[in-house]
Formats: sequence, structure tokens, C-alpha cells
Amino acid sequence: MKTLAFLVALVIAAPASAAWRRVDSPNFIVVGDVSLRDLRATAEKFEAFREVLRRVMPSVTSSSPVPTVVVVFPTDEAFTPFKPMYQGKPKAVAGYAAPGTEISYIAMVNDRDSDRSIFHEYTHMVIANAVTRIPVWLNEGLAEFYSTFALVDGGKRAQIGRPIDTHLLLLNGSVRVSLVDLLKADEGSRLYNDDNRVSDFYAESWALTHMLLMGQPPRVSELSTYLQQVNSGVDEKLAWDQTLGAARTESDFRKYVTRPTMQYGVIDFPEKVASAPIAEIPLSSAAATAFQAGLLVHHNADAAAKLLEPMLGREPVDPLALVTMAQIDLARRDSANATKRIMALGTIGEWFAQYSAATTLLRVAAQESRADETPQAIERAKALLGEVRRARAELPNVLAWLARAEMLGDAPPSSDALQAITRARALAPGRVDYALTLAEFYATTRDFARARAVIGPLMTPIYPEEVRSAARRLMGALVDIQQEVERGPTRGTKSIAYRALKPGEQRLEGTLERIDCAAGKPAVFHVRTPVDLVQLRGEMAEVQFITFRDDLTGGVTCGPRVPMRVYATWRDGESHEKVVVAVEFLPKD
Repeated sequence: MKTLAFLVALVIAAPASAAWRRVDSPNFIVVGDVSLRDLRATAEKFEAFREVLRRVMPSVTSSSPVPTVVVVFPTDEAFTPFKPMYQGKPKAVAGYAAPGTEISYIAMVNDRDSDRSIFHEYTHMVIANAVTRIPVWLNEGLAEFYSTFALVDGGKRAQIGRPIDTHLLLLNGSVRVSLVDLLKADEGSRLYNDDNRVSDFYAESWALTHMLLMGQPPRVSELSTYLQQVNSGVDEKLAWDQTLGAARTESDFRKYVTRPTMQYGVIDFPEKVASAPIAEIPLSSAAATAFQAGLLVHHNADAAAKLLEPMLGREPVDPLALVTMAQIDLARRDSANATKRIMALGTIGEWFAQYSAATTLLRVAAQESRADETPQAIERAKALLGEVRRARAELPNVLAWLARAEMLGDAPPSSDALQAITRARALAPGRVDYALTLAEFYATTRDFARARAVIGPLMTPIYPEEVRSAARRLMGALVDIQQEVERGPTRGTKSIAYRALKPGEQRLEGTLERIDCAAGKPAVFHVRTPVDLVQLRGEMAEVQFITFRDDLTGGVTCGPRVPMRVYATWRDGESHEKVVVAVEFLPKD
């Protein structure tokens, strides 16, 4: 509670300024309480950096799947209320990236000192969108390598891979971590997490990456082959031995870090990168506050509401502010109010507000598929996404949600939906949820062979456990559906009378994965929906359990469960909790 109080106090002490401005470039929205000249320079810098990544990593870089909002603060003092928290205090950072499934944010101080950390984090975002699996050392090494990006010669050239003095000083001409230990480190390793060793890890990851990319001769093709093998499931050490040779590489690496000088790359542009169109967009005070609240909700939804609510009192009809408040509602698990706010809006004329409104409506619809207002919400969301598509033709997440929207409706999805999700997956192959959506499309259209072909690779060890688990659940559901289809219709089947909703109740459809029970506390029901994992709370004795399956007998107990599709009915409780009222186990088909 002390952390929340401290954060809210900081936000209240730093009200939104009327000087906030916005510019849009082809791939970024840049807002901030700085001069228009500085905002344009920031947009140009990010567009140039993205272009450099596109040129040097063409197989990795495509359009960002989601809108990327860059929030620029004039001073560290203004930035402090929006920093991530650690042990109750804002972290001492000059900038950070907050990637999201619907919107990604980059927050920074209007100071060159923040550039390295921002370019480091943005490199991670780009790689994550396109690469299924990348070793930790290479992920961090590439991020450090490109973090030194700088525009020169009036924006007509860019430098990459410049030496990092702190890393060179730490290494001091020696290798502090063996190559074997560096290559096998993962996100749980002490080498990557221990304060006394993480500096060694970053320095050597950078130096090894620098040698592979800038050494003479460069080993870019071998590195690419290594990464391809890792992504196909080959053990990382075996892949390294086969493509680069562990003993030879370690010997070369030890020599490389002793070099008195290091080369760096220079990228020439045919014309100044600033030629990318950058447009100033009118920004109301409420919309400026909405951007800040959208960033803050990543840390604390209540603090975001505290910031935005007073401005809504002064400008109650601003579309972006109202949509952002709906996103805060959803983060606080008040999905009914989120839908109500957006459906009450009139015309939404600006593309980012349209996109935010549509994705919020569809996230709710995916959770509350049987709510009365769901069909109307889906239709409005599809119309809004159509408008966004005209403004941002190939934004992958727009294409993915257009496909999902069709699958949320009652009619069979069309060939347009297939084209949309296929294109989204091609543009952002690192988004596993797009692959799952494609598999669901094939399952819905009874193309079981193609569905299995998409799901199968997601169950292999190259993916993290949460991905493999989602793939296993989808494969199990696919088998059930195929068996039901092959058996054909059962004679005498009667229509199913599901439990009627009572006033104040809402229903979501998903897969019940487990029920956690602790002495003296309500049980926690974990229900997986197509969008996320929803937690419902309630006393086991007060929950109405109903089954429409002939293979479920006996009482419902706590603990992990064989995943089964359910309707979970809930009502609002205290502190924005969802209180479970009933759980209906749905038929297999």
C-alpha cells in the first residue's frame, strides 16, 4: 500500500501540461511536453533506427505488430512519476520500453543520455516480434550492439556497433566468463541475474556479438545459420559447434577483446531519413493526459485512473480519454463498464483512438462471448478496425483482430479472415498468439490437418512452457472436435438450456485449468480465454456447478484439472474482483 500511495502522490503532484504535443511518423506516435522541433527530431531518430535494423536484419524486422507510442518528458523530475518501481521507489532509469500485445510504449527523458537504453530495449521489441527463440547472450548482445546507434552528417548516415567504453574497461583485455557458460546461460541463470556477475555477462555478450558482426572476416552467415538451427529445435551448444566451432571461436574471442581498437559500421542513406513524413496531430489536454495514463496503466491501473479522472471531468467527451478510461476499467476487471463507455461514444475520428476502442471491445468480447451486448460490440469493433486499416494498411494486430472478430461471431469465418490472419503471421512471426488464432481458424472450418500442422511446432521444446501448454490444450480440443465430427450427429439430441443470467451477472467462455484453495480464503478459479488468463474468486460451497458432459461425475475439487470448456458466470465484488457464481461444464462439441 505504501508503494501505491507514493506513486499516486507523485502523479497528483505532476499534473498534465497544456504544452503537450503530438507528431505521427509512419511507425511511431511521439507525444511529449517538449518543443515540436524536439518531437520531430525524436520521431526522425526512431525512424532512422528502425530503418537501420531493417537493412541489417531484413529477415527479422517488419512493421511493428502494434502501435508504438513514444512519450517524451522534458526532465527527469517530470519523468519520475512514470518510472517502474523497485522496492517502493522509482527506478533510476533515463528511459524504458513497455512492450504490449495491443500497444507498446517507450518512455524517455528528452536527453541523449537516454538513447542507449531506449535503443537497447527497442531492439529487443523488434527481435521478439520476429524470432521464435533466441539465446539470451545473443538477444542481449544484439541489443547492446545496436544501442550505440547515432545519426551523423545531417541524418544521411548512421553509425552502429560503436565501442562501449564501460564494457571494454570491465573486460580489460580478458575473458571473465568461459564461452561455454556464456552460451548456455538462460533467463534463470545466476550469470544473468546476480548483481555481481551480470555486468560480466552483458560485456562479454556484447563483445562476442561485436566480433561475429564486425570482426575480420565477419561471421554473419554462420551466426544466421546458428540461429536458424536453434529455432528449428537443435540444442544451442550443438548448433554452435556445428556452425562456428566452440574451441576455435573461444580462441578468436580471447584475441578479439585484447585489440586496441574496434571497427564499427556506417550505414549510408540515399537521402536524409527525415524525409519520412512526420505530421503534427492536434492534441487536446484530455488526450495528452490519456497518453500518460496509458503509459502508467502498465504499472498501476488505480494510479492511471487518479491521473485521468480529473481531466475527464473538464473534457468529458474526448474520445481518446474515454477509450483510455475504458482500458483502465478492463485492467481493473470491470469489463462491463469498459464496453459501456466505448459503445456510448459517438464518432471516433482519429485512428489511434479507433484502434484502442476496437481492441478493447474485442478483448472484452473474447472473455464475455455470451453477454447480450457482445454481437453489437463485435460489429462496432470491426467497423472501427476497417477505418484503422485505411489509415494503417498493414498493421499486423489490426489484421489479426479482424480475423478473431469473425471467429467470435456466430457465422463461419470467411476467406477474408484467413487472409488477414495469414498476413499478420507473416508480418510478425514471433507473435505466437497469431499462430494460435490461425490454428483456431482451421479448427473452426474443420480443416484439421492444417490446424495440426500449425499447432504441432508450438508443442516442441524450443517454445516456453506457457506456449507449449496453450498448444497442448488447443490440440486436445481439436481432437475432441474432430472425433465429434467423425461420429456424426446423435439422434434425439435436445437443445441445451444453459443457466440464465440474473441481474448484475456476466458470463465468460474459456477453459478451466485449475482451482486454487487456501485455508480461510476464497477459492481462485483460473479460466483461460483466447486473450488471457482470468481469475475468479468465490467460496466453493456457494458456486453452482452444472455439467453438460457425460464423462464428468462426482464433486468438483481443488487443484489442477483436466482442461475443460466452461461458461463461468460472475458478478462484481469488492476491489474490482470477479466473484464466481456458477461454472457450467460445456459439451465436448
